[in-house]
Amino acid sequence: MKTASMQRLLTHQHVLLLQGKMGNFFHRFASFLHTHHISVSKINFNAGDKYYYRHDNAYDYTGKVEDFGDWLVKFIRNHKIDAVVCFGDCRPHHMQAQRACQQLNSSFFVFEEGYLRPDYITFEEHGINGFSRLDVEKIHQLPRAQERPKFTDNQFRRLAMATTKYYIITHLQQEKFPNYSHYRGMSAWEEAMAWAKAPIRKFLYYIPDKIMLSKYLTNKLSRQYFLVCLQVHNDSQITHHSDYDDVRDFITEVIASFASNAKADHHLVFKHHPLDRGHRDYRGYVKKLAKEYGVSGRVFYAVDMHLPTIIKHSLGMVVVNSTTGLQSIYHKRPTKVMGQSIYNTDKLSDQQPLDSFWQDPQAPDYDFYLRFREYLIEQTQLNGSFYGTSPWMDEYPVTDKTKSLNAKSLNAKSLNAPNVLNFGQNGIKSPVEPLPVQSGVKNNIQSSVKASIQSSIQSSIKPYPSEASEVA
Repeated sequence: MKTASMQRLLTHQHVLLLQGKMGNFFHRFASFLHTHHISVSKINFNAGDKYYYRHDNAYDYTGKVEDFGDWLVKFIRNHKIDAVVCFGDCRPHHMQAQRACQQLNSSFFVFEEGYLRPDYITFEEHGINGFSRLDVEKIHQLPRAQERPKFTDNQFRRLAMATTKYYIITHLQQEKFPNYSHYRGMSAWEEAMAWAKAPIRKFLYYIPDKIMLSKYLTNKLSRQYFLVCLQVHNDSQITHHSDYDDVRDFITEVIASFASNAKADHHLVFKHHPLDRGHRDYRGYVKKLAKEYGVSGRVFYAVDMHLPTIIKHSLGMVVVNSTTGLQSIYHKRPTKVMGQSIYNTDKLSDQQPLDSFWQDPQAPDYDFYLRFREYLIEQTQLNGSFYGTSPWMDEYPVTDKTKSLNAKSLNAKSLNAPNVLNFGQNGIKSPVEPLPVQSGVKNNIQSSVKASIQSSIQSSIKPYPSEASEVA
């Protein structure tokens, strides 16, 4: 099935890519756009962005984030950009880009993790989740969802490898982008170290969580517990689309409400987000709060469990606005949403207050959910993954009509600009040198790692890894 948002993008002539997922997805996406005779330009904000994008017409922004909006307006005008694409609409640069597009009447498209998972990614015009402009009223006109996505082979190891390499390169070359700081408030080094801790915690908690606790929940406590799915601690969906300042505020509210209102024989299970495994560990915090509120024996916390299984055996789910809530609805479980979300609507999520939810959780209207799912697929969901294959690209063959719509793009600008240019705060451009390894990095970086990264960065004459050899 062709997705409406992608079909709209393919009518444009010159697309500007901002920051994408860590890895080569935007490189592959640019190749896809080129086959449709669409000109593509790219803005890099750090050395990691630069390393993973090897097409021409790429530019480095080295100015301050607060100056990016004005700089981008001039860039869009000078280069005749008619559509901007990014991953995540809440990053500081991307929020300014959204305003710039509104000012210039240019289209603004956003990639994000799939509303529906696995095997889907989200691609939506204007914004996602709390910024979405999807009209729920149209759902009643649609048939029930029938599509079954193709397997995309999304693998965590690819994400981990791409992310680690991205952060190390960004750290080693930070002097090239002196004004860049990670949008989630952590340095590249801190992010790299957090990802290094993740597999250690996964190993330590595998038996206690995935085997022992999971077996206890599904055998002894089946349909006697509520599941609470946590999100990444600095997720933009928390910071921009909820009233919580911190995930711990959400945990506190849930435990306090559960202790005061849930039935005495019911339990509460917190599931940690797998991508936050190396950054935060709320085990001690949850244990402390459970003791304070007198529910120590009824509250559990786990990092690794098979989510569909524990959803099926639960009484219902509580989330801020995670897309795991849609998985809960898919399994016909009552779902309470505490933040802004595209699916926090009547017939899908439970609309009563949290205090009442524990006593009488309301199941979703499953027929309405299937129509809602069809609407999401039709408008925003691409059958693919960021760290796997992209079957959706095969659904958009190049046609004579496509060539005609984009013929002006080919005449206006060549797709083979000779050099990547560096645009600083003042808009001055100059040729970009090969990326040398930064001197004076932290002593605890092993020399072998530095040599490997230096070799990777400076070997620009080597062909870029193909999708088959390195999907990440």
